[in-house]
Parts: sequence; C-alpha cells; structure tokens
Amino acid sequence: MLLMGKEQNRVTVTKIAKVILIVLVTFIVGGTVFCAFKLHIDAKSALREAKNVRLALRTADIEMYAKGQTIFNVSRKNGLEVGVQEKVEQIIVPKGKYSITSYDKKGHEMTGMTYRVGHYIVMFKKDGDNIKWDVDYVMNVYDYSEFDVKLENE
Repeated sequence: MLLMGKEQNRVTVTKIAKVILIVLVTFIVGGTVFCAFKLHIDAKSALREAKNVRLALRTADIEMYAKGQTIFNVSRKNGLEVGVQEKVEQIIVPKGKYSITSYDKKGHEMTGMTYRVGHYIVMFKKDGDNIKWDVDYVMNVYDYSEFDVKLENE
C-alpha cells in the first residue's frame, strides 16, 4: 500500500512536469513568433513612412525647381537646403529623421536618402530606373562611456 502511494506521487509529479514543460515551450515558441511578426510589421511601417517622406521631398523639389534651386545642399549635415524641412512638414510630419545622401543635379532628382525611426534605418537608392529600399533593424549591443581620470597632483 505504501509503495503504491509513492508510485502514484511519481506519476503525478511527472504529469505536472510535462505540463509545465509544454507550457514553457509554448510560451517560448509563441513569443518568438510574436516578436518576428512585430519586427516585420514595424519594418513595413518604417518603409511606408520613408516612402511618404520621399514623396514630400519630391514635391518640395518641384517647388524649388521653379525658383531655380534644389532640395540638396552638400555642405549641410542632413543634405537638406534651408527651408526644405518646413516644406516637407507642410505635407507630412515624419516620426523619424531623414537626410539626403545623394542627388542628381543633371536629372534634378534625389538618388539617395536615409530615414531613421526607432531602431529602424530605411535606405533609399536610385540608379537610373532601378530603385532599391533597404530596411535594417539596429540593435545596440554595447555602450561604453569613457571619462578622463585626473590625478590629484595635476
């Protein structure tokens, strides 16, 4: 009788362990699938926003072309001519930051752009009729802050 009770406890503990293991595996697989879908959905959203910014920049470029100017200024950090950002924000208020990386003055069109929102970087490149969009996810792996140590006798 005592032997039967111990064996029944072992069976119960084994069943509980199996249920816990199944629930744990289900959570891990479910979490992984959820993260993959979330990453993909957010990447598509970042791409859509970058395309909207490109359209707004093209509209601003057409407007500036009438004045004999372009939206590109190589001497500025973000590549934007003064006043272009305000023209873009009249059309769309982007959630991220954008910059023009290359411009074809002869063809009067933007040939390179980057758009950053959250952890996503969207890169646009145009070579002739070929247009390429790359969406990358940037993950900070390591952050190191260095400071100068001053000695007491200095």
